[in-house]
Amino acid sequence: MSASVHATTTEADLRTYRVAQAASTFGSTLTGTAVSVVAVVGLGAGPHEVSLIVASAMIPPLLLGPAAGVLLDRVSRPRRVLLAADLVAATAVLCCAAAMFTGMLTVAGLAALSFVLGLARVAIEGLYFSHLMTLGVTNLGRARAGLQSTTMVSRSVAAAVAGPLVAAVGAAAMFACDALTYLFSAYCLTRLAAPDRRPTEQRHGFGREFLDGVRALRGHSLLAALAMYLLVGGAASGGVTALRAVFLLDEVALPVAVYGIPAVLATLCAAAGALVAPRVHARAVPARRVLSIAVLGCAVGTVALPLAAGSTATVLIAACLGAAVPMFFGALLNIALVTVMGDGVGDGYFARVGALLSTGTTAANLLGAVLGGVLGEHFGARTGIWTFVAVDLVAAVAFLLAVGRTPASHNDKPIVQVAQ
Repeated sequence: MSASVHATTTEADLRTYRVAQAASTFGSTLTGTAVSVVAVVGLGAGPHEVSLIVASAMIPPLLLGPAAGVLLDRVSRPRRVLLAADLVAATAVLCCAAAMFTGMLTVAGLAALSFVLGLARVAIEGLYFSHLMTLGVTNLGRARAGLQSTTMVSRSVAAAVAGPLVAAVGAAAMFACDALTYLFSAYCLTRLAAPDRRPTEQRHGFGREFLDGVRALRGHSLLAALAMYLLVGGAASGGVTALRAVFLLDEVALPVAVYGIPAVLATLCAAAGALVAPRVHARAVPARRVLSIAVLGCAVGTVALPLAAGSTATVLIAACLGAAVPMFFGALLNIALVTVMGDGVGDGYFARVGALLSTGTTAANLLGAVLGGVLGEHFGARTGIWTFVAVDLVAAVAFLLAVGRTPASHNDKPIVQVAQ
């Protein structure tokens, strides 16, 4: 095969793969919305039942993430696993659609669906960047940034249209449509021309490989500093999220009719950030600079929320800024993080390092949500939010100081050496 034909085939495969991941992400986002609507409206679920459903989705990444990272880094044929994950997700969603059409759907069934989709998400998120190696991509950094931006835009669009779609076609029909997106993603994967095989390293036992992943994260100065910020910032984010509704609806009396506007604007800003990030990557801006700006932007942006006071318009503006600015910079952070992981620790450790970061952030979010409830109960929602905002700002400054103390070459292009 000539070089030009190979390049054309690679570009076609990459486009098809991006479409597949966009469809899968779109479907999973719609499913998340449909599950909540069905639980509350269709089954009359209360806060306790809904929390069980949400927790079911968190169990796989929280408990299985680190172990799954080791196993997924061992996979030599990632496309088969991605295809299986799409088919399992489609089957689970179709079963829920059928159960709802026949009136047999229960809260336990929705919890089971959330758990299965959580398992599928662990597999997909652990492999869909590593799979790029099998497509013969030469510029992996650019391809990762493009894939991540496509995924985030798809998630943002789905979050914006999910509510109106559920209202228009009904939750049961939404489940059926979601299943089609997973099946379409699986179909796209079968159309890829490149062989489904990636190089894997010699194996040394599960425990040793897990520790190698930890060493890879700790040995990369920029990732290690960012991991600490993500833990503290994740807890702060969970606390703010837990208190936001009470603060806006009760303490500052934002009308229910406009309560959803900040979330819509935040979704649009996340999509904008996902579109801007590849352009930043194309300009070869150093990774530590992008991450430093993104971390500071996320922390500073949240300050607007507890400042909300006065008229409805003023409160709404503060709520919109507090939701939208962190989402914009969060999109930049996520895409820069993917690039740093790929260049710094390599695809052989991608799933392990990604799982460690994801599991730690999820656990921090849960802890922050619990602490938020305690602080809000004893000191009020505004004081609780200010506390978390202050903690986030301190963590951001600590990250900037940590990055500044290390030479640029150690932050931008470190390749960690782990035990063999």
